[in-house]
Amino acid sequence: MPGNKEMEKGQIAILAAVQDLFFVAKITAAAKRVGVQVQFVQGESDLIQKTESSPSLVILDLNHSGLDAVDLITKLKADPARKSHRIIGFVSHVQQDLIREAQKVGCDLVLPRSVFSQNLDELLRQHSCHL
Repeated sequence: MPGNKEMEKGQIAILAAVQDLFFVAKITAAAKRVGVQVQFVQGESDLIQKTESSPSLVILDLNHSGLDAVDLITKLKADPARKSHRIIGFVSHVQQDLIREAQKVGCDLVLPRSVFSQNLDELLRQHSCHL
């Protein structure tokens, strides 16, 4: 399987900036089911450093208390080397202003938490094919 060779070389398939342990567990379980590597990052500098490896997907909890998610998306999309990184954000469905703001600065897909959870396996599967 081609993706496994690249993962063995240290290729990060998916980066996730997620603080909520419930979602960390959900993402970890889904990654195991789908057979992709997900690496969790702790903060903005960690995420920016690890995007140098060109992950196939960046998952952002837009409510992560350690990040200004909108500012981070802006920085990633402004950097020519990172502009093409696909970013999926998830947030409470009632935070319409945050959803619009994240979309405006370049978040490729913003999903309500429930939709993100329901479709997690498929989202990971779709983005694992870019390895």
